[in-house]
Amino acid sequence: MAFLFVDGLGVCEDPASPLHRLKLPTLRGLSRGFSRLPFTTSDHAYRVLDACLGVEGLPQSGTGQTTLLTGINAARLLGRHQGPHPLSRLQALLQSESLQVWAVRQGLRVLHANGYHESYLERTQKSRRNLLSAFGYAARAAGLALLPWEHPLALPPAFWPEPEASGARFARLAQAHHLVILEHWALDHAAHREPERLAERFLELDRFLAGFLAAQGEATLVLTSDHGNAEEPWHPQHTRNPVPLVVSGPLAASLPPMQSLAELAPWLRWALCGAGGRI
Repeated sequence: MAFLFVDGLGVCEDPASPLHRLKLPTLRGLSRGFSRLPFTTSDHAYRVLDACLGVEGLPQSGTGQTTLLTGINAARLLGRHQGPHPLSRLQALLQSESLQVWAVRQGLRVLHANGYHESYLERTQKSRRNLLSAFGYAARAAGLALLPWEHPLALPPAFWPEPEASGARFARLAQAHHLVILEHWALDHAAHREPERLAERFLELDRFLAGFLAAQGEATLVLTSDHGNAEEPWHPQHTRNPVPLVVSGPLAASLPPMQSLAELAPWLRWALCGAGGRI
């Protein structure tokens, strides 16, 4: 299974959104034009998930990602949205309940594929506070390596010189592991800090996905997000929009109806090692 987490991607019906203005054939095909209507075929499924989690305020990365990875409504647990880096209560949840920790305990072959700069990895080790995202923190809690940029198994999380080739490599890694996770943060980063480059980031992601699908083999792709942001580039804040969930591949037909971020992790566990697993 290839889990592509795309930070800051919501579903927006505004025609001014880059979802509708840009030529994104792969993303639009996977979502039927970023519809808000779910659908399922023999090898493809699409859902739209609530990221607000029944809590007032704008969704944030720490609680949204923790909810995705544990199946527990982290925002409701805290009584608020929290981001970007999980603090102590979310850290404890990730240490005990995250998908990565569970998968390693099951004896599955798991890879956190993100490549990191050495200077960043050094800062995460030396800092008294957590500098990792929920995905990075859960990987470390599971005993997975956080790979340096040059590692032969590492993938850049964004800014791919050849997006199709990087997508194909992601597919090959997925075929060699039970679970490969790549955390793509470039859309959220651009929406906050470089809105003039947001179109470039969307097009790059679309090409990456095209490369993955062309080389997919028996791997199942899971793509989702933690909150909206990049779909509304006319402001720098997160949004209350729902987020897409795309499942493409052999396990897609088994995806049940879903409405919330909290419903993904239980299905992922079942798909990886339960009655529907292809392991």
